[in-house]
Amino acid sequence: MIIQRNAGRRLPALAMLLGTTTLGHAAFAAEASTPQYSGTAVEAVIVTARKQAENVQSIPETITAIDSRTITDAHLTTLDDFNSLVTNINIVQRADNTPDVVIRGVGTFGVVQGVGFYVNDVQQFDGQSVRPNDIDRIEVLKGPQGTLFGGSNVGGAIKYVTKLPSETPTGELSFEYGAYNQRTVDGVISGPIVPGHLLARLSAFSDKSDGYLFDPIFNRKLPGSEEDGGRLTLEYLAGRTKAIFYYSVDYLDTENMNLYYTPPDDHTYQSVYNGGVDGTVPHFRRFLYSPTLVITHDFGDVILMSISSYFHSATTSVGNLDKGGLPVIPELGGKLFINYPQDFGKSVWSEEVRLSSNGTSPFRWLVGAFVQQIGSTATQIQTGGAAAIVGDPASVTPLPFLDTFTAYKHTNHSFAIFGNATYDLGKWSFEGGLRIGHFENGETDIASQVTNGAFTCVQTPPTVTHCSDTVRGTEVLPRGSIDYHFSKDVMAYFTVARGDEQGDLTDNPDDQNVNEVLPFKTEYALSYEVGVKTSLFDHRLTFNAAGFYIDYTNRIFEVGKIGASGGIFTFNGNVGSSKNYGFELEFAARPMPEISLSGGIGVTRAAFGPAVVLDGFNNPLNTNGHSGPNTPEYQATLAGDWRHRLSDKLVLNARVDSRFVGQAQWSAAGCNALSPPCPFQGFTAVQRPYQIVNLGVSLDIGTHFTIGAHVSNLFDERFNTLYADRSETGAPYNIASLNRPRQWVVNFTARY
Repeated sequence: MIIQRNAGRRLPALAMLLGTTTLGHAAFAAEASTPQYSGTAVEAVIVTARKQAENVQSIPETITAIDSRTITDAHLTTLDDFNSLVTNINIVQRADNTPDVVIRGVGTFGVVQGVGFYVNDVQQFDGQSVRPNDIDRIEVLKGPQGTLFGGSNVGGAIKYVTKLPSETPTGELSFEYGAYNQRTVDGVISGPIVPGHLLARLSAFSDKSDGYLFDPIFNRKLPGSEEDGGRLTLEYLAGRTKAIFYYSVDYLDTENMNLYYTPPDDHTYQSVYNGGVDGTVPHFRRFLYSPTLVITHDFGDVILMSISSYFHSATTSVGNLDKGGLPVIPELGGKLFINYPQDFGKSVWSEEVRLSSNGTSPFRWLVGAFVQQIGSTATQIQTGGAAAIVGDPASVTPLPFLDTFTAYKHTNHSFAIFGNATYDLGKWSFEGGLRIGHFENGETDIASQVTNGAFTCVQTPPTVTHCSDTVRGTEVLPRGSIDYHFSKDVMAYFTVARGDEQGDLTDNPDDQNVNEVLPFKTEYALSYEVGVKTSLFDHRLTFNAAGFYIDYTNRIFEVGKIGASGGIFTFNGNVGSSKNYGFELEFAARPMPEISLSGGIGVTRAAFGPAVVLDGFNNPLNTNGHSGPNTPEYQATLAGDWRHRLSDKLVLNARVDSRFVGQAQWSAAGCNALSPPCPFQGFTAVQRPYQIVNLGVSLDIGTHFTIGAHVSNLFDERFNTLYADRSETGAPYNIASLNRPRQWVVNFTARY
């Protein structure tokens, strides 16, 4: 029986959040002043990627910063929207509502988090797909980042910086309605509780929408979705000491769980989903909350910072595995179906302490210590049967021989010390960093027996343990860079950094129906980057270019297989190494005071070396010469913003942005001719090139009101965010996830 979690546990958290809406002030000032349009210079972007405020053009690595105005104008509401703003990044929200991210060909879809997500410097291990609400800016850092963050990030980091409370009372309320019955309400109130000492900010949102995939069995569209969340921020100021407390909460209820459709091939796109013939509607329900306390004290020459954080999430879901594609059983007079109930819980606490230099000295440094503990539980059940009348739950006949059961507890303990130092010598700057970390990952299978008695978790003395295991490792991750400033506006640099994704354990039955906890190795990326950053024509144009080479070893992938009992399971393992290389060109320009342009192009090649992996039917495949999956051959972005003052109180804003994505393949090694329906040895499914165009327009009415409209995917382009053929999954169909179709919204915002 699936482990159910008490939904009422979220009530105290919601009560705490909503109960703070009264800040002691009835009047509110403007949340944000009217944008300034004078001048033609590209505005300097200040980021904290290296734990200090500095111009992004002075940092010797590729960083893309997305400010709050761009987040609004580009209507960035889901992870998929990142692709139109950043080059050489492939990011989607998969059908279990978690992110799949690959930067420069580094990162693994569906297995581990090779690219770290951070909110106010705290890494997120669940809920990364939460709607980005009340965000000041987003920083995308490419390449390993272990010497500046507590966690190690083999591919890069995506960092959210939320807005802080204002010193004067402010408020904002926004309404949005759009295609597929989308209804969104969000609001912010901010201001002082004790002027000069205690400030507060409360943001909250509610987002509801219908689906866009038609299910002929249910005779309706999926997935319907509802998400509610918010954040309370308290800022305490006392001389040289500052304390900031964040409390975030989010609840998601959606039918987007394993919601894959079943196309005949990799280039047929359809919006029809064949659901479960037993009448089961897939669903995913997740509740999470997270308090974080950041304390900073300025000693003058040295700044001490402490970041204490706790995170908790609870998820229940039901996925449909048969997709209406399994055969009819004549003896039972019904069509076969398989469902997949799951229950997940996760708790994370971490503590990070940093000491850093203060001031403008040529020598700047940072040292820190980090400790983290992650505890997670999982229960996964496969149930099956036959439905005599398609879509009628009353006609279901259970088939116990299809039942499987897995349950495990997983723990992670991480400890690290890290440091970074920079020294300026004339026009030269030298940077060096080091992270030394130790981890212990343990897993215990707590499923003693499946429903039909087929699986038994056993221990074979004296050396083989199937029920539990622990992997440990100590890693040394260095970083170094040299940059030379030809002038204050032109810089060239060279950076090298090493990152890792910890080795871990997977829990699945083997070919003899015995549950095994099996390890996989740590993967590493050694990254080299050389680049130039420039600001030209009195800062009317910034132009950056970078080339990179990455030695990516022990790559981890997920392979679907049919177990000996007939259940479909996923297995994680190392599948060899690849050499990734490519380049990026990015620019931003202000040719006229009212017009801003930006864009870029990125090219990545990820070539695998020789390695043998097994497909879903245990047939061998060689990765040698194949390209890394989920890595488009090229990605380009282009955006234009026009802001025109119609009168003293009316400002018209328009934005068009687009992305151009090259061909990408899905698997690491293609398919084996012995595995039906593989056409020939080494056949690889590919996503063909495509282009997406987005368009938005808004009208600012004074400083208090804005009305606007936005169209995403203007030309209704179709492509797959995931594709797997039958030879990989062992299922009697292909599976794919279709991108979001064209969607329009209109909105109204009031500020006081």
